[in-house]
Amino acid sequence: MDGNSGGAACHILMAITGQPRNGVPMSFHRSLNRAPALLFTAFGLALWTAPALASDVHVVAADGSGDFTSLATAASAAADGDVLLVRPGDYGSANVVIDAKGLTIVKDGTGLVKSTGEIHARNLPAGEEIHLSGLSYSHTSLAFCDGRILIENFEPRYSLRECEVLAISSNSVTIANSELRGRDGYDITGGQDNYGANGGHALFVQDSTITLYSSTMQGGTGDDGAWLPCGIGGDGGDGLHVQDSASRVRYLDCTFAGGYRGYGGCGDGWEGADISAPAGTVIPLTMPVNEISGAAVIREGNSYTLTINGAPGHVPMLLTATAMFQRNLPPAIGVLHLPWPFSMEYLQPIPGNGVLNHQIAIPMLPGAEQSRWRIMQIVINDPAGRYLARPISLTVLDDAL
Repeated sequence: MDGNSGGAACHILMAITGQPRNGVPMSFHRSLNRAPALLFTAFGLALWTAPALASDVHVVAADGSGDFTSLATAASAAADGDVLLVRPGDYGSANVVIDAKGLTIVKDGTGLVKSTGEIHARNLPAGEEIHLSGLSYSHTSLAFCDGRILIENFEPRYSLRECEVLAISSNSVTIANSELRGRDGYDITGGQDNYGANGGHALFVQDSTITLYSSTMQGGTGDDGAWLPCGIGGDGGDGLHVQDSASRVRYLDCTFAGGYRGYGGCGDGWEGADISAPAGTVIPLTMPVNEISGAAVIREGNSYTLTINGAPGHVPMLLTATAMFQRNLPPAIGVLHLPWPFSMEYLQPIPGNGVLNHQIAIPMLPGAEQSRWRIMQIVINDPAGRYLARPISLTVLDDAL
């Protein structure tokens, strides 16, 4: 479990649980329980305007209107920390490889960024981050990653097509607002001697720590075996398959469904499991669900709308930071995805219709800076206490892009 130490940990626990720890002054505790305020604090504004590490933005467009026509080529050419702004289009079958560097790849526009190829993120050092948003690739593998990875808004390129994720030896992976689907057996080379191939797992986890929010995971359908000479049908894939005792998967507001079995003249396959965990630990988060939504990309100088759904009268607090983090709090509170220091801003209470639209004025980027990335997370204050909603990221761009 990741976590801050010393005074920073006290501040984090105070902010989320409302309980003082290790001598933190009660005045700080009381400040977190003040009346809701509309003021965007100076500290919060500082986070939006704080100097960023130098990084370049590369526009990827299949129609030739950007810097690259191939996302695979752009990912290979990008430097550590760069941003790939991807226009919707068909990117063929080329595989995207992100090796030992941080990268942000985000869809910009309406429509799919689709490919029959795969995304391979590997060897990410501790302290580095990969952010992937709005992509429709057939398969994404995350292997030997000590840094943090955020996947948002993934979906299949076509209805009933595959959008699998595999995580091996990766310490901190968060998947939010995505639709994952295992490959169907008839699309897999592997059936033999008249036997049908097994369907793929939507999410396969080995020796990794994963947090899932508001996502659907559907296992692939097993292929049919032959009838004469007879074979056996393939097994359906699992919605979530977890193995290795070190694996930890936490989830909130997710749907898991196993794939259908295949049939054969000598026997049928097994139905896929919704969740299969022969080893490892699967932990359902038990706090209420508050749907959070907002654009993934915005240009400087515009107003950003963050939409928060919840019970009327509950008071949200907006946390904002410049990097990712993972501290696993009790299941009724959730997982904190922001490191200290983060900004804390009380918002208006959720109105009677259950939907709060909070406006954030995005400042202009200074000088020649082309982009900034922020992660936000909502703390909900209700009569029973505080709990966390899912994180959501935002890439702010130069308005010339």
